[in-house]
Amino acid sequence: MMFKSSPQVKDILELMSVQLETFSEQQYTPLITGLKSVGEVFLLIGTQSYNVSQSRIKSVLGAGASCVVVNSNDEHLKQLSVKFQNQDVVLLDREFQLSDLTSLGRSKVGRIVDRVFVNLGAEDSLLIRDIFEQCEKLRIPINTHQRPEFSTFSMCSTYNDPGNSGLQIAITTNGQGCLLANRIKREIVSKLPINISKVVKNMGHLRERIIYEDHSQIIHSHFLSNDLQELGFGIDEDTWESHKLNKLVYEFKVTKKQMQMKRSRWLSQIMEYYPLQSLAELSVDQLADQYQQLSQNSADNGTKTAGTSVQSSTSGPVDDSNTGDSTRSPLTVTESEDLKPKKNGKGTISLVGSGPGSVSMLTIGALHEIKTADLILADKLVPEKVLQLIPQGTETFIARKFPGNAERAQEELLEKGLNGLQKGLKVVRLKQGDPYIFGRGGEEFLFFKSHGYTPLVLPGLSSALAATVVSNIPATQRDVADQVLICTGTGRKGALPAIPEYVETRTTVFLMALHRAQVLVSALIEKGWDENAPAAIVERASCPDQRITRTLLKDVPQTIEEIGSRPPGLLIVGRAINVLTDPEVLNFSGSNTYHIEEGYEHLGFEDNVEALVST
Repeated sequence: MMFKSSPQVKDILELMSVQLETFSEQQYTPLITGLKSVGEVFLLIGTQSYNVSQSRIKSVLGAGASCVVVNSNDEHLKQLSVKFQNQDVVLLDREFQLSDLTSLGRSKVGRIVDRVFVNLGAEDSLLIRDIFEQCEKLRIPINTHQRPEFSTFSMCSTYNDPGNSGLQIAITTNGQGCLLANRIKREIVSKLPINISKVVKNMGHLRERIIYEDHSQIIHSHFLSNDLQELGFGIDEDTWESHKLNKLVYEFKVTKKQMQMKRSRWLSQIMEYYPLQSLAELSVDQLADQYQQLSQNSADNGTKTAGTSVQSSTSGPVDDSNTGDSTRSPLTVTESEDLKPKKNGKGTISLVGSGPGSVSMLTIGALHEIKTADLILADKLVPEKVLQLIPQGTETFIARKFPGNAERAQEELLEKGLNGLQKGLKVVRLKQGDPYIFGRGGEEFLFFKSHGYTPLVLPGLSSALAATVVSNIPATQRDVADQVLICTGTGRKGALPAIPEYVETRTTVFLMALHRAQVLVSALIEKGWDENAPAAIVERASCPDQRITRTLLKDVPQTIEEIGSRPPGLLIVGRAINVLTDPEVLNFSGSNTYHIEEGYEHLGFEDNVEALVST
């Protein structure tokens, strides 16, 4: 028996074949956005799947838009009318007409609907095509259920914080499997701190206070709108200029506007550096009000007020009106009367290197010091994974070394350490990397020794050398690199350091250099460095969000401006960068000036080490 296709069936098959072929060849990445839809009118055509229909309606109403449903079957129409009774949903018991696209919308936009969802069956393929083509002509965004070839946008698997903090996490596989997207979403959400709602709400509260109280006099100024966006305080969270997060601030040449912006800059860096769960309890007082006053006095007097004693801020119980919890903030040490003296008399001090970030790169000695300390004074760049090893109840203070405040913050750390020693405590100065590699370890050793306390110094794996290993760069390689040089990119008080000569067979590592790459690279090239020398920007070395960017020396400043900043980071220059890398990714030409590698490839190993350390 022969089956003869009707013209209509042939049209449908040909149409599906062409559309699927076109879609399979599509290699572009969709643009994901957060859309403000309050007051808009969304049109839902068909209710082939009741579950999909009710889910779409819920999403639309949750976004503040109204919903019109047309072309629904009788049974689904009744169910929807009961479920969404007295809500902003209009149910039309009739067939869909193309004219609905231009007659059911808001009067403000000429009755054109704002967005279309199609939920029709396979038998309506021709109608689906007509709707899609008409929406394209009218530039109406359209989503067709299970038909990506007839969609201009897709819905993500979304987590909405039940604590109403405003946090949303959206995952999409772009048609590769909605179940997989849901699985990935659950995996990500499971890793969030239990107090994430408080974290987001508290950061929003502090942001508003800083902007609308501290900057009330300049709220409408060009300075405010530009600089707050640079610091990540704008609506567009994905494109804020993060390369300016560590923008150089000359500590003793601070303008009035910079002083007014200081707490905003500190808050932006705290959000970037500090343990996520700790942000829930951060207060405005902990954003160093006394330092702002100190800076004001310094500016007024035109001199540095070195050695000025500053009272420690109290981190007593913080009452949370939402949960009733009373917890102590881990961001600051308590007042001295809360620090109980040890029974065995004199206090002890150790300077401990915590390595570049990976728990697996901690020494056993460093771990022992962390676990047995009474008071820990940590650098702000000590990664969260390491800080999480600090036992519950151990007093911890994280350095407030933010732009324009490095000297005074260092004095504060020394004062707190000395105060703890005089109370008979075991004080651990937890430093990022190695204490003696641009970590002021020598200065701190001399300070405490001069007060009668000789520190125990435990080395740490310096990021200067660890970063080359995790980046697959052999710092030395026969016939390629026979020496290594470690330099700073920022001298005392922000000055440019002495520029070394260029040696072709040397691997040079610049620490604290990315925030002033333009000035540094210009000075290097002027000194005779090869502008086409291989360069690597390594950020967050050995951390889960590690990023390695390979480029040429001349393109480093522009590259940093394009990709942003992910502190802490360093710059490596030398031929060894290319030895173990696929030559194809190093073919830089035209607009292709850099290659990015995301993530730390040994995370599975890292998880095993963390589990071992925890036990």
